[in-house]
Amino acid sequence: MKKPLSPVQEDIVNTSGNIIVKASAGTGKTHTMVTKIEKDIADNKSHKVIAAITFTIKAAGEIRDRLPAISEDHFIGTNNSFAIEEIIKPFMKDIYGQDYDKEMGTDYEVKVEDFDEGIDEIKESGIIASLKDNKENFIFKLALDIVKNSFACREFLKAKYFNIYVDEYQDCDKDMHAFFMYLCDELEINTFVVGDAKQSIYMWRGAYPKAFESIWEKPNFEKKFMGENFRSCEAIQNYSNMLCKETRSFVREIDDASAIRLVCTNLRDWPIDILNELDLSKKTTVLRYSNDNARVAAELLSDDANEFIYVPTPPIASITTNTAWLYTAIASFFIIKTYSVYDIIQVIPDEAVGYKSLKKNIQAHLDKISETLDAKDEENFMNKVKSLADYLGYETKDIHLKKLYKTIIDENNHYYFLQDSIQNISMTFHSSKGLEFDQVVLFAEDYNLYYPDSIYNHYVAATRAKERLIIVYLGESKDQNFYRNLSNKIADMNKKTEDFMKIIIKDKASNE
Repeated sequence: MKKPLSPVQEDIVNTSGNIIVKASAGTGKTHTMVTKIEKDIADNKSHKVIAAITFTIKAAGEIRDRLPAISEDHFIGTNNSFAIEEIIKPFMKDIYGQDYDKEMGTDYEVKVEDFDEGIDEIKESGIIASLKDNKENFIFKLALDIVKNSFACREFLKAKYFNIYVDEYQDCDKDMHAFFMYLCDELEINTFVVGDAKQSIYMWRGAYPKAFESIWEKPNFEKKFMGENFRSCEAIQNYSNMLCKETRSFVREIDDASAIRLVCTNLRDWPIDILNELDLSKKTTVLRYSNDNARVAAELLSDDANEFIYVPTPPIASITTNTAWLYTAIASFFIIKTYSVYDIIQVIPDEAVGYKSLKKNIQAHLDKISETLDAKDEENFMNKVKSLADYLGYETKDIHLKKLYKTIIDENNHYYFLQDSIQNISMTFHSSKGLEFDQVVLFAEDYNLYYPDSIYNHYVAATRAKERLIIVYLGESKDQNFYRNLSNKIADMNKKTEDFMKIIIKDKASNE
């Protein structure tokens, strides 16, 4: 049974035309967007289809899982795959000539200096590379250039799509933004964007949250705001709403703020002090800024009664070629007991071989790969995976096959795939986006709460918690910056720190 819609969600679903939705953490944006897509498709009386565009394969899969009945003609995929599959591959030859009527693949580990060098790389090798300046986006520069200059491309897009939905728009860079606004303003394709500048944690790699904010000022967009957090308890909602000006109107008087605890302790005693503040029957996650600090936190919190598992990012997570999905599927098959060959079939981007023989043939390849793992034979493993990729029509690289082998062989990497079944974990807050946990432990030193990116990082980390949020305060200079800037935000509202959290002093020196 589907969740009922709130009045704001229902209004969004029933609004037509261009829409921008500011959706704070835990407000049910995916549920709202999927429900709107369903309604828009049902109401559509033309041959046209929709494009639901996300940043990750995982997010695209979640949308696809919630829309099982829709036609395969609709596009559900990542930003990059939309630009590449719908624009660059079919229409690049129209602008750049027949030399570009060729097979193309992505490999973002191949870096080029500028746009022209990127064009040459495609001509010479068929590789769609990335620019060395990670705040510039070659794919979307190229896609926009093609759309602007190819009449056939423009007519194709206008004839095919009646609505485009872009999720997590605050993570778009300037080039993505220019591309999507061209489709909206010049091609007049209805555009639905949802995001939240407060949840932009990727500015270091080019995300430009001001692009999202600029749409709010456009007269051709309906503006909607979702601010009610359905994930977190009342105290955590209050605290996270206080952090940012646009949500402070949602702050209300509450009787008990103890779900948030600022624990003033010291470098020696903090693990035992924090364990005493947790309900250890609940799922708990420690979120740190760096991988090293996340690993150390897991080690220090683990004792005879409780184990905290550090969840590293596996080697294959850095692979960005067309074959990345296959490496993840193979790793999942050999790591997750319930992951079957049917799950692999479900994530194949383009089923190019007959379904009747697909399961049998993939299983045969997997059996051969399994034998190489049992023998710890890396070279043979690489050959067998390459054989499976060849069967499915995908290219591999030895460096990526080695990463896959290490991901499967090193059991520490398994935790990334198994984290749903682990009681207590420690990871970076960048890895936690989109996840939720009963209890979250943060460290004051990771957030100065002065610069926007620090405020956004803290907002995202804090709103992962459903029932309890623990903030570790060690009294160092970075902790003091956190507390000073937090206190200033609270004072601006004519409130006291105790209105938003319970302060627990385990070590007086840390509070001086």
